[in-house]
Amino acid sequence: MVAGRNPVIGSVIDKYEVLQKLGEGATATVYRGRHISIGKDVAIKVLHPHLCASSRYRERFHREARAVGRLSHENIVSILDYSGQNAEDCYIVTELVDGMTLLALIDTHGAIPSEILASIGIELAEALSFAHKAGIIHRDIKPENVMVRRDGVVKLMDFGVARVLDEGQITLDGSLLGSPAYMSPQQAVDEKLDGRTDLFSLGTVLFHAVTGHVPFAGSNASIILRNIIDGQRAEVLELNPQAAPALAAVTDKLLQTRAEDRYPTADDVVTALHAVLTESGLTPEHPRINLRAWLVNPKETETLLVAHLQTDLLSRGKSRLAEGDTVGALQLFNRLLAMDENHTEVLALIQALHAPPASSTRIGRLAVIGAATLLLAGIAAWVAYPSADPGAHAAAKAKIEAPVVAPPAAPPVATLAVAPASTPVAATTTKPLPTPAAKATLPGSRPEPRPPAAAASAPLPGKVFLDLVQPADVWIDGQKKGEWRNAKGRQTWLGTQDNPILLDPGPHTLELKNPGAKLFTERFTIGPDESRRVSTELERLSSEYVVNSAMPRDCLLTVDNTKYGAVKDFGGRFEVPGATGHVIFDCPDKGRFEYDVTPKAGSLDYIPNPMPKELLP
Repeated sequence: MVAGRNPVIGSVIDKYEVLQKLGEGATATVYRGRHISIGKDVAIKVLHPHLCASSRYRERFHREARAVGRLSHENIVSILDYSGQNAEDCYIVTELVDGMTLLALIDTHGAIPSEILASIGIELAEALSFAHKAGIIHRDIKPENVMVRRDGVVKLMDFGVARVLDEGQITLDGSLLGSPAYMSPQQAVDEKLDGRTDLFSLGTVLFHAVTGHVPFAGSNASIILRNIIDGQRAEVLELNPQAAPALAAVTDKLLQTRAEDRYPTADDVVTALHAVLTESGLTPEHPRINLRAWLVNPKETETLLVAHLQTDLLSRGKSRLAEGDTVGALQLFNRLLAMDENHTEVLALIQALHAPPASSTRIGRLAVIGAATLLLAGIAAWVAYPSADPGAHAAAKAKIEAPVVAPPAAPPVATLAVAPASTPVAATTTKPLPTPAAKATLPGSRPEPRPPAAAASAPLPGKVFLDLVQPADVWIDGQKKGEWRNAKGRQTWLGTQDNPILLDPGPHTLELKNPGAKLFTERFTIGPDESRRVSTELERLSSEYVVNSAMPRDCLLTVDNTKYGAVKDFGGRFEVPGATGHVIFDCPDKGRFEYDVTPKAGSLDYIPNPMPKELLP
């Protein structure tokens, strides 16, 4: 017998006809359904049968229905029906959202423009504000649980691990409730939670959406949680220089390790995100640059947005220069140069900052200007996005890096460091020592003699070191550079201390390929003579299966010609390597049952599911 069409499709659950499978998770399957009497399409979330049989999961499902049933808000998926806690089948019926998950939008479009994302964040924060005021925290905010409707309305869904704040916290045998990559530090260590745990998770979602990378990552859940607890992550503007500094600041505050350092309430986040749009001269209701327009035609909307921002950023940058806010101006210019690295007016403004002082009264102000500019490394666009014509910026860059004369009593200048980009995957970066500051001299005094200028030479290459668990082919920028192998002669492997990967300064893409593992990709920018170490364990392309408890224990299992023996002898758990697998159960007096499976890496599924009727007692 070969597994065929899903028997649930076409069936009737209570008063709902099941039409189509929409998706499946670790605990439930979601179907498109239709109310038989009134013809309304709905979403039906059906708990997996083996979990429905568990009192623990019934309780969790009941809590979800109870939690969502208390919430009626435009930005929260509404519940229409519920099977009840004691029903034979466990299901929840909700409104059907015609749109895409936020994760699907990120996968389709990459990093989402800051101003578009701010509109999404506003609606999510408004949903959380309503839930928190009703005494409910979600505890599983992630892109998969955010739906964006075609008309631009954002919907928060899946309150499967929500908790009512006036009830005791329920755990399932100490299991981790929530998704590790988006979990707050307090949730990771099982502290008492309040609404600020959802705000941290909202910050991880905004970070992921604006950069295309999760802020905290690793080869397994333990590494991810350790990075969350320790606050080990990259900065938004390191990974995406085109992001709005104001949105990066909101995200950074949401991702503070201590709950008291975040925004106090979701309403405060709504206010902060509105300010992001206001600063850019936009509102969520802008006639041509808004979320709905972007969903319909992202390319045209982004073109309009860039044109608007180029004018706006230049204008605001000039205003901040006039107000003496040089660091603020350079942040705006940095974003503008990330969009157009050859913007002549911005480059001219930067050169003008370093014109020779007309009088000694301007020295202090120029010292601040020079220090801020140096700290921005001549605007990070030159590092992250080198010009096709380096000579075009040579004069401006030389002036940016020139020493500045300052009075001896000058107050310290706040630093704004621009670090090389890194992806949050259990990697560590060793940055080169900062260049010593120019020695200040009194006005009119003779500067110390300088040694003759050295002839221009090529910058020293950066070095990448690897520390891998599995063998892999090492690719850099689309070209294979060598191999990492578990064999004798470790000193010859690429990426070891004796054989580092040498790279020209600038942005690069590292890929680690192993036919039995998911592709590992890390994008980063490396500086001259900088060292970077990547330590990771590749995620195997295998899925663990558990034999359905109703399967006779004397059935013999074969997986892709590998014989496991009787179910009772190997414990009922096995792995399917690769992208597909062929599973055979030979059951005495019952016959042979064959299944073609397509496992998802790292998943845990039950098989057979459902059980063949021939094997049911």
